[in-house]
Amino acid sequence: MKKILILLISSLVCGSAYSADDLFKKPQSFLILKKEEPQYEKSGDRFDFFESFKQQEQDRINQRHYNLEKQHEIQANTSNMSPHDKSQYLLEHRHFDALNAYGQEQQFNLMQKARNKGVISEQDYQQKILQQPSFPSEQRSNQLRLSIPIGE
Repeated sequence: MKKILILLISSLVCGSAYSADDLFKKPQSFLILKKEEPQYEKSGDRFDFFESFKQQEQDRINQRHYNLEKQHEIQANTSNMSPHDKSQYLLEHRHFDALNAYGQEQQFNLMQKARNKGVISEQDYQQKILQQPSFPSEQRSNQLRLSIPIGE
């Protein structure tokens, strides 16, 4: 019963909205796009891919410089902090890449100490080092990866 009622109401609404008189008198809707021929630039100006590539390279270099300056500033601000304070500072200021790098550095130092003390073999150490993710700074996501904090 409900299905029949819904069908009747929807047909009444659709029928009144799209009656033949209204359809021909309406201006063309914005949703119906006119089929236009693509307009290509007919001027003598051409796109210079070499210049575009040089500009992209310059932008990447500028981004790297900015990232290095930011990293240096973070390092200067956290130089005299305890590991806990440093991680809290990085969390509060949303420096997730630096926090992830700090966590990876702690894990690396822990593995190095374990190898030096003879807790793990050289083979296990090499295997764990290869398993460590090392992403270039351009490919890192700006998300925090949660892991168990490792103290020194």
